[in-house]
Amino acid sequence: MRIIFWKARNPLKALKIGVKRKMGWLGIPLIVPYTAYGNREKILITGAVIEDKGLAEPEEGQPLWKNILTMVKRYTGDEISGAQVKIEYMGREELVRTNEIGLFHTILPAGVPASYKDSWQPVRFTLMDDQNGEQEPVVAESEVQIANLDSDYMVISDIDDTILISHSTRLLKKLRLMLFKNAMTRSPFEGVAAFYRALHEAGEKGNRSIFYVSSSEWNLYDLLVNFLEYKGIPRGTLLLSDAKLKLFRLIRSGKQHQHKYNQIRSLFELYYDQSFILIGDSGQRDPEIYLKIAEMYPSRVKAIYIRRIGNKKNNMRLERLISEAEELGTEMIPVHTTTEAALHAVRHNFIRAEQIAEIQTEKEREEHEHDRLIPRDQGE
Repeated sequence: MRIIFWKARNPLKALKIGVKRKMGWLGIPLIVPYTAYGNREKILITGAVIEDKGLAEPEEGQPLWKNILTMVKRYTGDEISGAQVKIEYMGREELVRTNEIGLFHTILPAGVPASYKDSWQPVRFTLMDDQNGEQEPVVAESEVQIANLDSDYMVISDIDDTILISHSTRLLKKLRLMLFKNAMTRSPFEGVAAFYRALHEAGEKGNRSIFYVSSSEWNLYDLLVNFLEYKGIPRGTLLLSDAKLKLFRLIRSGKQHQHKYNQIRSLFELYYDQSFILIGDSGQRDPEIYLKIAEMYPSRVKAIYIRRIGNKKNNMRLERLISEAEELGTEMIPVHTTTEAALHAVRHNFIRAEQIAEIQTEKEREEHEHDRLIPRDQGE
């Protein structure tokens, strides 16, 4: 067993938590296991210790004020720095301490046999110190994704405006969606769930692993996990930003583009023998980030799908980047609809031809359902 310390760079933050502990004002601590993934050699684990904000999964017909209150809770309350957490995995124990924003990161030996392909293995977390002098034992359980290293490719996908309608380039609409909607009422782009299931399932050498890399902060983790589950989008590891935003800066959520590049590059390094399909949108910096990755790993990017959104200037920029990708020998495919991406995927044997029917059927059903909703996310 070893202890990993994360040095706090903000003494005022540490002082605030210390005073709250001393005065008994610190709320009930909660361990939130964010993500855990790896190969047959090692796993990477990220989580947090925070004051319990009382977040609950959304309910059918949940009133507007509850959606707003839930989003406010995500960006308020204190993260608990300096907390010691024991991680138990495959008979091994590790002690970590949270950093100044309540996060912990660690790397452990994987300890799994080669037969584990795209499997999920249990991991347990225990808070080792009493944060408020009267707490019950604090534990949490999660699972580690062990990627299938024998698959023909893996998938790395953006979230906002790639699978989830977010209006990232239109700030007022973006804020309205974040405050007024929840994981059940947020809308995916039509046909996305079926397309991602096709990419994930039934490769010749087993299921393909999916990683969702977003510039959004960990504050939105529960929203995004619930959204993927409710909409039938395949389970995968979420890699979000460590950036800490306060409520009054909520409108700046999702601006950490260097984080996205770093995370994608780390996936290419971790899964060093794998090829990848990259999926994003033209609204922000996905095309530039993916092009930079293709420059570094030219033989390992099978295709880049970019959903066209935004204005004429964005589209002109995208055309230039498509030409640059072509010079590298990498195909960057601009699409308006999920069906366009799926048809290309069939032609290149990324998915099976018979899966097109399910994708098209789901797309048409969701279009019909969205047409009955007023206002529709795209037009709000």
